[in-house]
Amino acid sequence: MNVNKIILEEQGLRDGFQTLQKVITTSKKLEYIDRLVDAGMTRIQVASFVHPKLVPQMADAELLCKKIDKKEGVIYSGLVLNLKGVERAISAGLDHLACSISASDLHSQKNARMTLREAKVNFKKMVNTSKLSGIKVRGGIQCAFGCRYEGKIEASHVLDMVDHHLDTGIDELALADSTGMGNPNQMRSLMEKILEKAGNIPVILHLHNTENKGYANFYAATEAGVRIFDTAFGGLGGCPFIKNATGNIATEDTANAAHQMGYETNLNISKIAAISKEIEGTLGHKLPGQVYQLIDNKEIKMI
Repeated sequence: MNVNKIILEEQGLRDGFQTLQKVITTSKKLEYIDRLVDAGMTRIQVASFVHPKLVPQMADAELLCKKIDKKEGVIYSGLVLNLKGVERAISAGLDHLACSISASDLHSQKNARMTLREAKVNFKKMVNTSKLSGIKVRGGIQCAFGCRYEGKIEASHVLDMVDHHLDTGIDELALADSTGMGNPNQMRSLMEKILEKAGNIPVILHLHNTENKGYANFYAATEAGVRIFDTAFGGLGGCPFIKNATGNIATEDTANAAHQMGYETNLNISKIAAISKEIEGTLGHKLPGQVYQLIDNKEIKMI
C-alpha cells in the first residue's frame, strides 16, 4: 500500500443513516452513491442486512443493492451480523461483506442477540458461507477500545479476537471504536500491535467522535501506520444499541486533515460537502461535521 495515501470508506449510507428518524428514500440513497463515486470514493458501505423492525432505515437494503449502478474499481459493501444477513446480502448481489461482532459480551447481546461465545462461532459460519459464494470478507471487531456497558476492554482480549478473526481467513480486518471511548495513546499502541499481527491483511479503523477524540485518534492511528479509515459525510452516525452513541468522524473533515498532513485521498471534498449540506436541509439541523459548513461559505479560505 502507498504509505502516502489514505483511503476512506464512506459509511454515511449505513452508519450515518441508521439512527435517523426521517427515512431517506431508496432513490435518494442511489443518487448519493453515484455522487460519492463521482467525488472519488472507491469504498462505500451501502446498507446493513438487519431486521427492518429494529433498524427501519435499512428496510430497503435488498432493493437498494440490486439497483446500484456499480462502477468498476468501487467496492460496494454491506454489514452483516448473522447468517441470515449473509444470505440476504448474497441474494442482493453484493460481493464484499463486513462480518462484524463485538469485543463486548454485553454489547453483543444487545446488538446481535448473542453472547460473545455464540457470536464467535457464528462469525466463523458467516465467513465460511461468504467464502463459499466467492465473497470478500472484512472481519470486524466492534467496541475494541471500550464499551458503555462493560467499561474497559483489555488490549489482550482484543488481540485474542484479532487472532480469532485472522484464523478464519478474512480478507480484511476492521477495528471499531464504536463508543468513541478510545484515546490517542491507546490507539497508537494497540494499532501498532494489530498491524504487526495482520501482516499483509489490510487493517481498517472505524472511529466515532462521541468524546470529541475521533480526530486525535485518527492522527494517532496514522502515526501507527493505519491507512484505511471509515468515515461518514457530515459526521453522521451512531449505533442504535449503544447508549448516547454519536457520529463517525466526518468524511470531509478527515479528508481535509489528511490533505493538510501531506497524504493523498483522491477525494473531491467540495462534492462530498455538498451532500452533507443537502442532508442538513433535509433534516432541518446542522450536522456534527465542521468542514462542510466552511466550504459552503465563499468568504472563508481553505488551505
